[in-house]
Amino acid sequence: MADDFNNSIQRSISMVRGDTLSFGFQVQGLEGQEPDAIYFTCKEHIEDSEPVFQRSWIKEGQYELVDGIEKRSYDAETDTLTYGVRVAPEHTQNVELGKYFYDLELNINGDVLTLMKGSLSIEWEVRS
Repeated sequence: MADDFNNSIQRSISMVRGDTLSFGFQVQGLEGQEPDAIYFTCKEHIEDSEPVFQRSWIKEGQYELVDGIEKRSYDAETDTLTYGVRVAPEHTQNVELGKYFYDLELNINGDVLTLMKGSLSIEWEVRS
């Protein structure tokens, strides 16, 4: 519908079980302010309380608690923050094959913004 509005990007992701998943994303318009936290969360069922895995970047005072999401750069001229997300092989090596749900969420000034969400397919690998 023409009147629909969704703040997040909907994207399906496929990865091979036990491989590394890595991608970057950019955020503009925060006027140089950093988010309070960023989370990349994967769940088997949307309503689950425990994730299959979660990667995060949390700002606490002057410190950054980096657990799979890292700030790569800030371009003051374009007011663009660039981050990278990395899901290491050990986070999916024992996960059942199938479809899961994920979201990429940014927290800033008490607001929660879902930047990206969709399905995450864990697929089979061929081993020698």
